[in-house]
Order: sequence, then C-alpha cells, then structure tokens
Amino acid sequence: MSNSIIREKNVKNVNKAERSSNIFYALLMIFPVIQFILFYVVVNFKSFGYAFMKSEKISETEIVWRLTFDNFKDWFTNSSKLRDLISTAKMSLLYYGVSLCVSIPLGLLFSYYIFKKLPCSKFFRVFLFIPSIIPAAAFILTFKTILNDVTLEVFNTEALRFDANPLIWVIFCNLYVSFGTSVLMYANKMFDISPEIVEAGKLDGAVGIKEFWYLILPLTFPTLSVFLVTGVATMFTNQYNLMLFNAPPETRSLGYYMYILAGRTIGYEQDIPNVAALGLILTAVAIPLTFIVKSLLDKFGPSEE
Repeated sequence: MSNSIIREKNVKNVNKAERSSNIFYALLMIFPVIQFILFYVVVNFKSFGYAFMKSEKISETEIVWRLTFDNFKDWFTNSSKLRDLISTAKMSLLYYGVSLCVSIPLGLLFSYYIFKKLPCSKFFRVFLFIPSIIPAAAFILTFKTILNDVTLEVFNTEALRFDANPLIWVIFCNLYVSFGTSVLMYANKMFDISPEIVEAGKLDGAVGIKEFWYLILPLTFPTLSVFLVTGVATMFTNQYNLMLFNAPPETRSLGYYMYILAGRTIGYEQDIPNVAALGLILTAVAIPLTFIVKSLLDKFGPSEE
C-alpha cells in the first residue's frame, strides 16, 4: 500500500515538474514570437499585399489597383532588371564567399591563439574588437579619409585611394569590422571547454594543430555553425556599409540594391509593388536555403562527442 502511494506521489511530482517546464518554455518563447509578429509580419504586412497589386491610371486623379502576378514575372522577363538582379546577387555571393574563406578561418586561428594565451593575446583581443565598438559611420569616414588623403601624402600615390580599388577596400573594411566580433565569440566558446578535456586530449596525442583540428574545432563548431547559417540568411539583406562608402554601382549587394529601390518609391506609390515582389522572391530563396545549410551542418558537421 505504501509503495503504491509513493509511486503516485512520484508520478505527481514528475507531472508537476513537466508542467512547470512546459510553462517556462512557453513563457520563454513568447518574446521571439511577439518579436517576429511585430517586426516581420506587421511591418511587412502591407508590402505583402503590394507584391500582388498593380496600379492602373484611369484619369489624372484616379488610380485603380488590381490583383496580378506581373510584378514577379517582370523581374525575370525584363532584361535590364534581371541583369541588375544577377549582378547584385553575384556581389552578395562574393562578399559571403570572402567571409567564408578568409574571415572565418582567420577568426578561428586568432581565437585559438588567444585561447592558448600566447604572447600579446590580450592585446589582440581588445585591438580586434575596437572596430565593433566605434560607430560604423565614424569608422568608415575615418577609413576613407586615411585612404584618400593620408596615404597620398605619405606614399605619394593614387593607387591606394578608395576610388582606385573600391571593391577591394569595401571587402577589407567589412572583414575588419566584423572580425573582432567573430574572434570574441569563438574565443569565449573555446574558454568554456573544460581543461580536463584538453588535458585528456594531450594524453592521447592531440597537441599543436591536432589539438585544434580534432579537439577545439569540433567543440567550437556549434558557435561556428551559427555564424555560417546567419551569414546565409543575411546575405540577401546585408548592405555591407556600401551607402556609407558611397560605393559605385558595380559593388552593390542585394541588400543595398533593395535599399536603393525602396528609396526611389518615396512619393511614388505605384512603384512599390515591383520592389515588394522582389522582396518576396528573395525571401522565397533565402528561407529554404538557410534551412538546407542548417540541416547540412547538423548532419555533416563535427560532433562535440
């Protein structure tokens, strides 16, 4: 009899714990859900409708809106728009590819250098993070001033001016600005690794590059995967500070191109549907691509175990 009472009490305690856990989880999820509804659905609700609308001018003062899919077709049938879309997409892929091949490997290596507490590691940790603290407008204005004026005085050459190689300098500056944040995140994850695990790895022969490759990298991969996934997601919206650079058209990314198109619709409501349609097209590509990259990283990425 007493055993059955004890079991019932245990079951009740387990059920109570599960209910408390579910309530806590539900409360925890309220904030991101509300954030998504307010800052994505509500903000973009009208633009969703505009994407399927087209204006027809009946008279000088009267405009009629009708449902259509022409806004979407226009981006694939209009040669000028399609050419601009392809060129900006290529630039966004280039920016992301450079980050993938340069920023991430260097960020991991610098983080490992800091993790090992090698000479000047504390200095690098602060020095690399400084650009992330300075406002982007101030940093880029100073950067362009140095390129256009200071280097001319010091080296007496026009080759280092921003206008001489705008794409190179845009890539370099964006890499440097974002580098400190990634190094800080990777290093913090590495410092969370238990010293016992590192010592056990050394006993098994994991020293030097082997320690980094077989021990540190797999344990840091969850943080790395977040940067990879968010990089894919933001590739369609990132402006890469091109407006602040006043960069030439050939350097435009998808995000900056959308910004320019949206700016041109101010005061011209009839132009909004075409831009809204492009936004939905990019969203339709970005969402599945992000989930595909996430699933591939989960499946083929190194395991912490």
